Amino acid sequence: MSHAGGTGRAVASWLLALLAALALTVSVVAAYADRAVFSQQGFVNRVDAALRSDAVSAAAGRNLADAAIAARPDLVAVRPLVTTAAQAAVRSGAFRSIVRGAAADVHRSVFDRDATTVTLTIGDAGLLLADAIGHQRPDLAKRVPASLTERLASVHGDADRIALRALKAAQRVRLLAIFALLAALALAAAAVLVGPSRRVALTRLSVAVVAFGAVALGLAGLTPRLIAANAATRAVLEAFLDPLTTWCWALIGVGAIGVLAATAAVRPIEVVPLVRRAGASALRPAADPRLRALRAVVAIALGVVAILWPAQAVRVLTVSAGLALLLTGVGELFRLVAPPQPLPIGRRLRRLHAPGRRGRIALLAAALALAVVAAGGLASAGVLEPLRVGRCNGSAALCARPLNAVAFVGTHNSMAADGEPGWLFAAQDAGIDAQLADGVRALLIDTHYGFATPRGVATDLSHESASREKVTAEVGERFVETATRLRTRIGYRGGGTRRVFLCHAFCEVGATLAVDALRGVHRFLVRHPEEVLILSIEDDTAPADTAAILRESGLIDEVYRGPATPPWPTLRDMIDSDERVLVLVENHPGAEPWLHKQADVAQETPFHFATAAQLEAPDSCAPNRGGRAGSLLLVNHWVDTSPAPRKTIARVVNAPGVIEPRLARCQAERKLLSTIVAVDFYHQGDVFAAVDRLNAR
Repeated sequence: MSHAGGTGRAVASWLLALLAALALTVSVVAAYADRAVFSQQGFVNRVDAALRSDAVSAAAGRNLADAAIAARPDLVAVRPLVTTAAQAAVRSGAFRSIVRGAAADVHRSVFDRDATTVTLTIGDAGLLLADAIGHQRPDLAKRVPASLTERLASVHGDADRIALRALKAAQRVRLLAIFALLAALALAAAAVLVGPSRRVALTRLSVAVVAFGAVALGLAGLTPRLIAANAATRAVLEAFLDPLTTWCWALIGVGAIGVLAATAAVRPIEVVPLVRRAGASALRPAADPRLRALRAVVAIALGVVAILWPAQAVRVLTVSAGLALLLTGVGELFRLVAPPQPLPIGRRLRRLHAPGRRGRIALLAAALALAVVAAGGLASAGVLEPLRVGRCNGSAALCARPLNAVAFVGTHNSMAADGEPGWLFAAQDAGIDAQLADGVRALLIDTHYGFATPRGVATDLSHESASREKVTAEVGERFVETATRLRTRIGYRGGGTRRVFLCHAFCEVGATLAVDALRGVHRFLVRHPEEVLILSIEDDTAPADTAAILRESGLIDEVYRGPATPPWPTLRDMIDSDERVLVLVENHPGAEPWLHKQADVAQETPFHFATAAQLEAPDSCAPNRGGRAGSLLLVNHWVDTSPAPRKTIARVVNAPGVIEPRLARCQAERKLLSTIVAVDFYHQGDVFAAVDRLNAR
């Protein structure tokens, strides 16, 4: 082959190698964009990461304070306090949970709908701000509107609409990633075929990959500093681009492994024996006391790191071992593709000399250093995300369990509470807000139509309501007589606006406006973003009206929208998606996919027990409504003493000696964990301990 021909092949080989590396880099960047921007979960994670930065949280806090003062101008006199409280609220887990949900909505509006104007609006921000201010000035907290919203970002106008269209067009990045990867493979094959030798071509390819990876790494790191107008914008860009640096490091690592493997094709690197010799050398006592002291200090430091950050230490070791295996495997493939040339005996002997061995150790040290860098980058970028330390329904152990493998303390007739205005026949020790604060996680409520009057609430007993037909059978004649007598005293003569109330059959003996009660549930969930609830509604209302009160209360934001069949999501899945309320209705689910007919989802035990002995009888776990079809189990655990439940009886049946054997018996008979353990007067006995032990088992 002529010199000119050899030069041409070398140039062509280099050019093809560079193009292959460029195509591979484009594929990696496109794959990252698809995962971090165009994937809803990735986008939400990046927004959450941005909010965690000091610059973004400070800016968001200032915006929230400005919105509060705009809504209540008198707060301007205490602006420093409002701003400090707003920034504290923004840094809370509850606020980040709201932001994640809002970011998911924005993502859907951009990519799933034909949106031309998009605003990242944070609802319920006023509620969290009021909580934060209340720690210092309770009097001021009442002046912050709970419905206050904050606009964190907005996209509108011609220029921004062009950006939106560009984003939508960029959804094709997944195809770009695939085609770029195929092009990279084709160009790499051509570079190997054209190159002067396979080994040289593979080395050039590896060097080109390292070079382009380094260029992409530099651009990802410098872009926020070059184009950001302020610290908050720079922090947002960094949140979106920082993980890309991890992908670039991975690209550089692939190229570096290729270079090392190409070297191994000529001089095989036996990784396992090398590690064994290095370990033996590290453990062998050194003659020099200074070296021994240094090794002792290093050992202590590594031990402290392993104790304080065990997960990260394991990741570093795992990635290091993986890189060593990659180096060995790729080197073996290189030797198959480009066998090493025979070497003179003198050069072979020189390579067995000690300095050569030290060179191999240096190569291994470089690989391990690369592993440490890669592991650190992966951990910081969230690709190797550290274990979450949060709790699900108060326990980290419950996070990984599906919904049907968790027991919930439930309250029967949750709204009928001692101390709540207007309730004559209380079934619970405290109202719904207090129940949630105490740890109740399943609410059994009844919805009815009623008319508010100055003297109470009159039940709508029109023909559309089922109350007239069923109340006598359910609550007894004395209850009905009392309700009828109160109805006469109210003196309702017709007219007025019919609304949905939480009542037990007759609103005359107790009623709570449904939207107010559910608004309290929504507030609790906003303040406690790692809690999952079940809402069981005995609905004497039309499906559209049941859905309407959930929307009006804000609880729609936390409603579980997935299928109500196995496999159930884990509590952590429900929390991460902010779909934390499973809504079951007894009668009319209607067309809303998130309203689930209870009999299709949950099996049930009987609920009419006249004495504690009947509750303890063997047949108390027999199938009731729902038969044996559902995957959840509702255990009704109270004695019916209508019209007035009795605390003294609840104290007996809620005691561990009664409730725990029954739960065990029902689980054995029904082959299901008791998902909802519904009781009267939840403070009596020790229901929470019984359910905790059930979950522990």
